[in-house]
Amino acid sequence: MLNKRIIYCMLLGLLLMATNTFAQNRIISPYSRFGIGELQNNNFTRQMAMGGVKYAIRANDLINFYNPASYSAFDTTTFVFETGVLSTFEQLKTSEITKKYNYTNLNYLVFGMPITKWWGFSFGLIPFSSTGYNISYVDNNVNFGKIKYIYEGSGGINQFYLGNAFRYKDFSFGFNAAYMFGTIDKIRQMYFPDSTIKYYGTNIHNALHINDFYLNYGLQYTYKINKEKRIGIGLVVSNTTNIKANQDDLTRNFAGTPDQYYFMDTITSSNIKGNVTFPLKVGGGLTYEVVNKLLVAGDFEFQQWSNYSAFGVKDSLKNVIATSLGAQYTPQKFSSSTTSYLKRMTYRAGIRYSKSYLEIKNTQLDEFGVSFGFGFPLRKTRSTLNIAVELGKRGTTNNQLIQENYGKVTLGFSIFERWFIKNKLY
Repeated sequence: MLNKRIIYCMLLGLLLMATNTFAQNRIISPYSRFGIGELQNNNFTRQMAMGGVKYAIRANDLINFYNPASYSAFDTTTFVFETGVLSTFEQLKTSEITKKYNYTNLNYLVFGMPITKWWGFSFGLIPFSSTGYNISYVDNNVNFGKIKYIYEGSGGINQFYLGNAFRYKDFSFGFNAAYMFGTIDKIRQMYFPDSTIKYYGTNIHNALHINDFYLNYGLQYTYKINKEKRIGIGLVVSNTTNIKANQDDLTRNFAGTPDQYYFMDTITSSNIKGNVTFPLKVGGGLTYEVVNKLLVAGDFEFQQWSNYSAFGVKDSLKNVIATSLGAQYTPQKFSSSTTSYLKRMTYRAGIRYSKSYLEIKNTQLDEFGVSFGFGFPLRKTRSTLNIAVELGKRGTTNNQLIQENYGKVTLGFSIFERWFIKNKLY
């Protein structure tokens, strides 16, 4: 068993690091300019390796944030902790040019434990959406000459959640109460690089601040075919919710270039308080499991982003439809032979497809990904080291759009330890 003092220090250090890391840019995507950024729906290592399936999955050593009903599966004597680091290698491609980027971030930090035999509890910090882009282009104007436009965005929305699940016979019900917080900064700049007459540039800074609570609910049912085989059904619902927010808008003139400049005058300044409407979300899943050996799962998801609005103004977002299919296989999970480590490993693979909430130039963007991964059991403990790789594509180069080809590698660490056993007196 891992030394508990070491674990406490690790958890405290990771929590402090996460507070700073989650405030930084997590992505580089021109499409994150729209709406509330790029939705972060496929973060956890084991689920990512299986194509993102999540709604019907439940296990005593797994924290499945995406269906809170799963928390009731925690072993009554254990504590579960999971964290993951995500590295992304991205290629942005148009019909004319190609650019490459890579970045690494702490991806999630979650904890789970039993309260009683029928009540499970979890809490943690994970991203909800991310914004990160830097776009520029030059326009030739008859009267003013060259005009350069720059669009920059950063930030995102995070969620700190507290979740509970309750089990009655083969049914489990759960909910997550998440505190949504974060800031999305968007800057638009215009200036005249070659003008012989001194024209000031214009800087427009928009900052969206979100601070409110958000609830989602989950249900799971397990049908036992026999002692080894079972079928699982999962359902998740998030109602349409008005999230409190405020927006700062500041327009100023500047002298110089966007790299070296100083502000001259403030043209407009305002602060608006109101709501951002998060839409209805419904997800369902089905699993077939041979206990401790095989798991096959499939998911379907619908999000009604056409009802999204910010401060009473509707956007042109589209509804999201997503499907995924995945599996994992462990040849001999409890093998004691020192020569059979490969048999105790877990092998995972999956595939997913989704329609984005973005429609640009009459083209609704889609995303496709294939994934695989491995689970490595750690010696003399029930903890595991997990790795997932996903290769995917978002968007298209048709109609003068941008195609994003990406590879994601997630390294996850799962601590699964017995903490709630009373010492015996002899």
